[in-house]
Amino acid sequence: MDPADLDEVPEPDNKTQGLNLSPRLNFVPPPELPTPETASIQARARALGIDALVWLAAFLPLTILYGGISSSNGLLWIRIGGPPLLMATVLWLAYMTWMEAKHGASLGKRARGLHVVMEDDGEPVSPEAALTRNLMRFLDAFPYVVPYLVGAYAISNSPKMQRFGDRVAETMVVVSPPAPDPLHAGLPPLGSNPPRPKTRPTRRLVVVAATLLVVGGAAAFFLMRGTS
Repeated sequence: MDPADLDEVPEPDNKTQGLNLSPRLNFVPPPELPTPETASIQARARALGIDALVWLAAFLPLTILYGGISSSNGLLWIRIGGPPLLMATVLWLAYMTWMEAKHGASLGKRARGLHVVMEDDGEPVSPEAALTRNLMRFLDAFPYVVPYLVGAYAISNSPKMQRFGDRVAETMVVVSPPAPDPLHAGLPPLGSNPPRPKTRPTRRLVVVAATLLVVGGAAAFFLMRGTS
């Protein structure tokens, strides 16, 4: 072989000259997650009716224990007030807070296909927010003769169907989504990356402290009235 042939460099082909032959990656964006549907006031009222049965299941035994049920002229009289009412209400608030913080919904909400999420990113409600929104029921349930008129007014005038407790706790009640389809099966939960920042914890703590003072004062009043 002639050594001169080794120094020859083949000329580039005109068809490939000037072309970028680096591999290309076609980016396909992931499908958009469906926007959660806010729960209507009718659906929330039906869920509250189911949860009220839980309160009644706690109230009646306590009333019987304290002798608050009597009969007269063939009629059954139930005394609504005093320690049984207070204790049943405290147990009911504990039940609502625990169910929402642990499972995202009370029994009534689960029966109606609803659950509570954080307003900013749609993640499950935090224990702090669950406690805040349930303590604020004392305001939303006013006037107590016709319960939840204040809460119903707040929901009907909110674009996200939030009562006052939801606004303070920064939560919202949404319709539970159906089972995830295969396209969304491998996607992380909405808002899981990056983690959710803490939003205005001071305001929540102030509201919780003020509500606890009101509840404590009402509890002392009912206990003193019941023992007098």
